[in-house]
Amino acid sequence: MSSDASSVAPVSPAQAWTGPLLALAVALAALLLAFFPTFQSMVGTWSRSDTFAHGFLIVPIVLFLVFLKRHELATVQPRPCFMAILPIVLLSLAWVMGDLVSVISVRQFAATLMIPALVWLVLGSQVTRLLQFPLAYLLFAVPFGEFLVPPMMDFTADFTVSMVQLSGIPIYRDGLLFELPSGRWSVVEACSGVRYLIASVALGTLYAYLIYRSFWRRIAFVGVAILVPIIANGLRAYMIVMIGHLSDMRLAAGVDHLIYGWIFFGVVIFLMFLIGTLWREDHTPPPKPVPSTADRSGGVSASAGAMAAVTALAVLLSVSGPLYAGWMNQRDLGPVQGLGSGPVLPPGWLAAPESENPTWEPQYQFSRASRTGKAVRNGENIPVGLHIQFYREQHRYGSMIGWLNTLGNRERDGWSVRRRGSAPVESFGTADRVLLQHPNGEQLVAWRWYWVGGRLTTIPHEVKAREALSRIVGGRDDAALIVLYAAYRHDPAEAEREMHRYAQSSLPFILDLLENVSHQ
Repeated sequence: MSSDASSVAPVSPAQAWTGPLLALAVALAALLLAFFPTFQSMVGTWSRSDTFAHGFLIVPIVLFLVFLKRHELATVQPRPCFMAILPIVLLSLAWVMGDLVSVISVRQFAATLMIPALVWLVLGSQVTRLLQFPLAYLLFAVPFGEFLVPPMMDFTADFTVSMVQLSGIPIYRDGLLFELPSGRWSVVEACSGVRYLIASVALGTLYAYLIYRSFWRRIAFVGVAILVPIIANGLRAYMIVMIGHLSDMRLAAGVDHLIYGWIFFGVVIFLMFLIGTLWREDHTPPPKPVPSTADRSGGVSASAGAMAAVTALAVLLSVSGPLYAGWMNQRDLGPVQGLGSGPVLPPGWLAAPESENPTWEPQYQFSRASRTGKAVRNGENIPVGLHIQFYREQHRYGSMIGWLNTLGNRERDGWSVRRRGSAPVESFGTADRVLLQHPNGEQLVAWRWYWVGGRLTTIPHEVKAREALSRIVGGRDDAALIVLYAAYRHDPAEAEREMHRYAQSSLPFILDLLENVSHQ
């Protein structure tokens, strides 16, 4: 008997894709519903911040890139790939940890990466391989990069001052502030150039993908897209300072310098893209995909039952993370008790009266309890200030580590950060060191530690990692901010010697106090 009777006729592309696309649509709908607050927070950032306004364009760009792949996609048959379960589970776990300790960037990255993971699960490896760039480009929708603001502010100040000096103009610099004979300038957050950098990288990556075929040319152009806006922002700041100086501060001293900046940036990016066309390869068609053995033999698409099972699995994996995090966040641990009030007074130290100068305190919000005060050593006249702020249930009340929380330079109380660094403190590691200045001329030096899991650290990522590991197994996210500070006139060294003495005497008691509070 002929074996032809038992053979199965190949299915058409339309038949092969109908079921998997329907399954993917259901899985993505479940993902959007389960992670709706996370995606909503992304859209909210796009609408509030000019730096991330390009996020509104990312999804249309991705859909357009998928449309360009339609002919290549028609040559393969989608088949579920259950290897994708592992990354989906890991991403869901990452999202849960980010939610439990209120790290919004982790939640946003995890939720966004769940989209390509679901595509891999439902449509399989071949389809995902063809769509790897469009799916990866979704990451530009995540509003990320604000951590670059301080280092880019420092670079802009360094570059501007160096160029002004090379121009033969006398300049005096004090941190992010500098003064020319014609007037004063300062590098603020809007001058950091981060918005230029993020926009350039997003555009440059897309341009490199569309124009080049060689992997190394693409990487090289993305590298140029990173380097050019950093240098261009330094030149922009230098030009603005020179325009202001040469015009006796009549030009570029107000809003108009932002306009000059965007015009200059637009010209630089246009020239970058124009030069990039000299090595373009878009006239060369991309290599055609080689069908797998199953595709060449005309294999059949997944059965309706298999696609239904994959859809149910995708939905279950999508909603499990938010459901677990919601259950974990229902606990109420009650108020923070036992922190006390006033300065910590080890032997040999007395309470010092508050000065009449402007009161400084760390610009940290959301703490559940705090303790502040000043202490002075017997026979000395340099008081050392102390701030302790205790955090608990940060998912509900607010996080200790976040963009809004800083020692200064957010223009909320007049204090600005002049310089950042570190200070070694014997037996207690290294403290973050910050010099602050008030418009009235008062100057402070501050040391900062974070307390989490019974130990001191200055690394925000370590704080969040320890909080997440504790919460994922049902523990608490108790943490505290410890800040010592003192005023100085010219040289902070004398004030810091007194701060070091106070730290050696008081920190053992403070650490025991925090440990006791965390167990109540």
